[in-house]
Amino acid sequence: MTATAQAYLELPADDRFEARIPTVLKRHAEAVAKSKGESLSEYVLEALAEKVATDIIATQELRLTAIEQVELMRILAAPAVVTPALQRAVVEAEALWGAPGVAEAGRAET
Repeated sequence: MTATAQAYLELPADDRFEARIPTVLKRHAEAVAKSKGESLSEYVLEALAEKVATDIIATQELRLTAIEQVELMRILAAPAVVTPALQRAVVEAEALWGAPGVAEAGRAET
């Protein structure tokens, strides 16, 4: 599951959704959900969250509230949290492409 889909699932379920679906589709969805140890609602919500998380990108338009914009700017302005995974990625990137700024310094000397 994508992080975006997971984020949807962590929000409070404060709205209702009703749909008419073919009987056989409901039976099959219930069987799959049961085999995964989930309720039908959990299964459908997870599938919906994953689909929306993927398809929202295609709309190329995300509208953020003023509060969401402030939070996004705060996150983008904050220094990166240096984790072991980030440190390994930096080492790997430097091995592949050289240390940051080396290419620019070499061009300036010529």
